[in-house]
Amino acid sequence: MLVADDDPRDAQSVADPLEDAGYRTTIITDFDPAQDADAFLAPLLGKYDALVCDHVLSGRSAVRFTGAELVSKANLHAEHPLPAVLISSHANTDQKGAIHRWREGIPKVVDKSDFSDVVVDAIDFTLAELSGKFARERRTFATPIEVLDVVPNGEVPQARVIVVGWRIATSVWMPLEPIISATHLRPAELRGRWLEADVNCHAKEAADLYYRNIVLAPDLPEGWLEA
Repeated sequence: MLVADDDPRDAQSVADPLEDAGYRTTIITDFDPAQDADAFLAPLLGKYDALVCDHVLSGRSAVRFTGAELVSKANLHAEHPLPAVLISSHANTDQKGAIHRWREGIPKVVDKSDFSDVVVDAIDFTLAELSGKFARERRTFATPIEVLDVVPNGEVPQARVIVVGWRIATSVWMPLEPIISATHLRPAELRGRWLEADVNCHAKEAADLYYRNIVLAPDLPEGWLEA
């Protein structure tokens, strides 16, 4: 088990309960500022059984990636998936947008303030998903999405949307980059447009939603959303 955290004390506090649960751990606290997530991940594949990674890794150096990106790419690696769990004390801060951007490949986010044995359960949850056994709150199905507004600036550009299959009366923030990549539209062209995507609409919280297979959709009939 590899534990990645830029703070040595935090890394050890993560490793201790894993070792108590029977895992052998290796700790990494130094990161090469020249490496991107793919370069950092490449030598880990096939070497470790699992990865537990903090979200913010730039406390001591200018790391080019976040833990969220690394964990997502580890879990979604096409040839050699590495089961990975994200831990963070930023899930309810401004950093949550950076985590949400990569949520498709992050089955569980473990709060750093309530670590305990939760991370072991998160590893089991991740292993099940990588074997094809998706929990109900992670299963996706197609749903219309209405784009209400777009905020292209900021650390993580976002769109305010209505995910019809989740909560039709509640707007949520959705990462903007996947929408632009899928539709090839400029941010200013997205307001008022309808999309369709596969979304895990049984998720309890908006921060747990993720989006796949995004496409432009025809406008819904006038009055379709009215009660």
